[in-house]
Amino acid sequence: MNAAPGRNAGRGVRFVQERSAETLRRILRAATEAFSEKGYQRTTIAEIISRAGIGHGTFWLYFRNKEDLLRHMLQEMIGELKSLDWYRENDMESIAINSVEDVKGIIRGVMDVFQRYSHIHPYVLRASLESEEFRRDLDELNQPFARIVENKLREHLEKGLCRDLDPQIAARIILAMLEFTNVQWVNRSLDCELEELVHNLSVMIFHTLRQPG
Repeated sequence: MNAAPGRNAGRGVRFVQERSAETLRRILRAATEAFSEKGYQRTTIAEIISRAGIGHGTFWLYFRNKEDLLRHMLQEMIGELKSLDWYRENDMESIAINSVEDVKGIIRGVMDVFQRYSHIHPYVLRASLESEEFRRDLDELNQPFARIVENKLREHLEKGLCRDLDPQIAARIILAMLEFTNVQWVNRSLDCELEELVHNLSVMIFHTLRQPG
């Protein structure tokens, strides 16, 4: 007879947790829609609350402000990158860069995530210029790709497959090129299909990593 209250309490906790998760999803979905339509700067918290269909005070239970919400969305973006096959921090040697197609596999995964988060990525880049927190978060986002490029440059330099490059500097330049290209593509300043973009980026990066000796 004493077990029932415990079971009921357990169900109550799960219900509260599920309801809390659903409210968070509604806020994130509303923010995604608003940022996509109006941009981050022009979207107000009041509009996100209205789109989410929640009470005004509810938003503040999840986020301190709009910047806090943007950082949460950036962490989701980082989580998606971490789920990609090539994201293996302790196994860089197994990642092959022997052809343009090898590079395409990596670039396509990165650009696919950037495309899904195109409503926040340009604003994250801008925020990183003013906020130390955003700089750290953006560095977490960028580090896996930068490590791959730097690691392969060192490896190829040792093998004589490329020359006259500082691996760390070159990796950061390639990363900056990728980020800026993504912003240009998202803003439609660069008018091309995603696969065309992936191909051109991959050819350029591959030939940087494997220059003729």
